[in-house]
Amino acid sequence: MRHVTAPEGYCNVDKYLSLISTKWTAHIVFLLNQKEVMRFGQIQKELALVSSKVLSSRLKLLEAEQFIWREQQKTIPVTVNYGLTSKGKELAVIVNQIIAKSDSWNKSTNNDNSM
Repeated sequence: MRHVTAPEGYCNVDKYLSLISTKWTAHIVFLLNQKEVMRFGQIQKELALVSSKVLSSRLKLLEAEQFIWREQQKTIPVTVNYGLTSKGKELAVIVNQIIAKSDSWNKSTNNDNSM
């Protein structure tokens, strides 16, 4: 199944903004950037509010767009590891900048409201 982040004909900016703004996607990128390699269960535990179905969907979306890699080990039960590709690490830099800027805006908004 092919995941589509934006309809055909959208510019790449819209495509990637849509991807980043999809719920939990930026969280997953941020988390994998912090931990480097994680199993599905570890990611789900860290993002306690995300359902298995949604997490699986977001991981497939990120893999399809080559932001993360997936490695399935032949163990019983099956072990699947996830990590960021070099493209994913570039995205993580942007996600971290968005986090820093939103924190800055939040602090200035709170300071403006206290006057």
